[in-house]
Formats: sequence, structure tokens, C-alpha cells
Amino acid sequence: MKVIKLKPISSFHIGERENFWETTQPYIHSDTLFSAFCNAYLLLYGEKKLNELIDKFVKNPPFLISSAFPYWNEKIFFPIPLNQIPKEKEVKKIEFIEKDGFEQLLNGMKIDKIWRKYITIPFKTKDEEFLTPYEIIINPRISVGRLSNSPGENYFHFGEVFYKNPNDEKSGLFFLVDFKEDIEKEFFTTLRLMVDEGIGGDRTVGKGHFKLEEIIENIEFKLNNNNNNNQYQVNLSLYLPKEDEIKNLKDGYYEIIERKGYIYSPYCKSLRKKSVRMFKEGSVFPKDKIGKIIDITPEIFKNHKIYRYGLAFSLPCEVKNED
Repeated sequence: MKVIKLKPISSFHIGERENFWETTQPYIHSDTLFSAFCNAYLLLYGEKKLNELIDKFVKNPPFLISSAFPYWNEKIFFPIPLNQIPKEKEVKKIEFIEKDGFEQLLNGMKIDKIWRKYITIPFKTKDEEFLTPYEIIINPRISVGRLSNSPGENYFHFGEVFYKNPNDEKSGLFFLVDFKEDIEKEFFTTLRLMVDEGIGGDRTVGKGHFKLEEIIENIEFKLNNNNNNNQYQVNLSLYLPKEDEIKNLKDGYYEIIERKGYIYSPYCKSLRKKSVRMFKEGSVFPKDKIGKIIDITPEIFKNHKIYRYGLAFSLPCEVKNED
């Protein structure tokens, strides 16, 4: 597995709900990342090669990607596995934990015992303020009518994420990629175009642009693979199960989110995709879940197929039943 660090060079907006502009995620879901990658791949290699790539993902994926989570200087942060049920009220506000602490959680350690040792995002300073490498700002906006040239009552708020880089500090987003075949040259060529094209909303006005900050080869996780409790996996991507993977999902720990949005294609940017319910990052399930990509093309759209990425990017996770 490789670590790909992306440094924002503008603010960005990753919508949480359709037509609800005020809120934004500070990280990027794997399906959004994959969609941006496919659009850049289309621009570089054309529709025929993109269709060939999608066919590979349906049958035997050439690579897997995680969602993109925050990094701050040399530290990378992962979502708290959802089998962790903290007793301390303060811990429940924690969403991410740095890699060393994340490894301990994968090996069965309880978060209440380690969270103070491993700096988390957000964490509290001595002044009891939350400190994060990013800031979410909600700006007022108006929408001007094209015919009347008047805003009328089209007044709304728009949420944007700004990653901070004061005093030579580095912060941004990273994701993991696991290559299954020799496709790295095409992948990184597409990736460089993808960050220039932008990710998320408002790209036409300069939002959502990144630069490729760093590529870290062969990241390792210290896991207790010889433990009988290590029969689970934690997902670092959104996950959409295959039919034969549904039967023991009830034994997992998870949250479900609904994924909607509009088609972003050279042929159309105004039609809604079909909505899909997916398991959120940090969800923990019995092994071995693979996931799938699914056709979400609206019936009215005939130019090409639209897919939602739901393949599981997972790591082994130890689950203990005792307190």
C-alpha cells in the first residue's frame, strides 16, 4: 500500500446532503475520490479506455483506494473504528486518531485507555479550545437570476473547508492505494490531472484544487495476526456489500449514510444520480468483505453508464467481547 498526500491550494466543499450547502465534510469519501479519478481518466484516455477500466473494477479491481483523511505534518489520522464504544463523554467527540493509536485500536485496545496519549483531531488545548488542521467557514451567498439579474430571495449559506499551513506546517488530506496489477503509470498520470481539475463542489470558481504533496511507499501496520479475535475488518472506505456478503452484517458495528448527487460528465451536469445507502468509514464487520461498484445511471441518461464506488478498503481488526 502507498500513502498519497494531497495538499489543498484552495478551500473545498464536500456536500453531506443534496441541496444543503451549509455543511461540508472535512475529508473526502472514497466514492467521490473515485468519481474524480474517472473524470480525469476520461479526459486523458478517452471513453473506450475508461469503459475498459470500469469493466475491470466490476470483475477484478486493478487497485483499491481508501477515503481521504487528514494529515498534519508527519502524522496521518484514521477514523475511530465503530466497535469502540467510549465511556468518557469527552472521547465521543473524537473522530480521528493518529496512526500509532489506530494500530492499538486494531489490536483490541480500548480507546478510553489510549486517547490522551495519542493526539487526536480534534483535541483540546490548555485553553479548552478544539484545535484542528482545518477550519470550516460558512459564508453567506446570493444566487442571481439570469433573466432578471436580481437575487430576489435566493439567499443561502455555503460551507467551505480551509486547511491551515502556518509557520511552515503541512496539513491536508491523504488516502491509501493498494495496487493489484501494474497500472501505476496510468494511475499517477491521472492523479496529477485530477488534482488540477479539482474535487467537490464549486470547481468552476476555483474551489477544490490540490497539489500532489508526497507519495509514501509501502506503509506498514503492526497487527496481531495470530489472535483468534482477529476475525474482523475495519473499512477505510465507504462500503457497499455484495449479495452474498449481507448475511452476517448484523454482527458488525456500523453507521449508514445515503449517497446522492448530480452527474458530472462532459454530456451532463444537471441530472441526479440514483441514491445509494452505504456503510461509513470506520465500520467493522466479520471478514472477508469485498464490496462492489454499482450502476446508478438515471433511466433518462443514455450517453454512458454512471457507477458508484463501493469496494471495501479494509484492515484486520480485533474485536473483544469483554469489558
